[in-house]
Amino acid sequence: MTDWYVQREHEELGPLKPAELLSLVRDGDVLAETMVRKDDSPWFAAGEVGGLFEAARRPTIEHYCPHCADVRVSTPPATCPKCDRALVKTRQRIIEHSVGKSKSTLGVSSGPTASARRWLQRRIGRDIS
Repeated sequence: MTDWYVQREHEELGPLKPAELLSLVRDGDVLAETMVRKDDSPWFAAGEVGGLFEAARRPTIEHYCPHCADVRVSTPPATCPKCDRALVKTRQRIIEHSVGKSKSTLGVSSGPTASARRWLQRRIGRDIS
């Protein structure tokens, strides 16, 4: 992984992970003219880092426990600090995995509702006759 360093007045801040550098840009602590370096490279202006400031303008994605709604969790897979449930992200949906059990709870029904089943039966009945 790449380490980043930021020059502030007469001190050097780092090593920083790329996400930490991005956070400093979002907070306004690193500007386009701020001097940065990557690993052991020479110092250069942060504005020269391709895509850095564009990435900082993109909205951030926050994840919340689907059971505790107001509790923020790190990017799944994660564990909710409030309810201690293990969470994973599958196809853009966070689902709960029951720890120690073989099946997962999706929070959605496993098949069509009764009214949907009746509609399908009527539909099939009309198509067959």
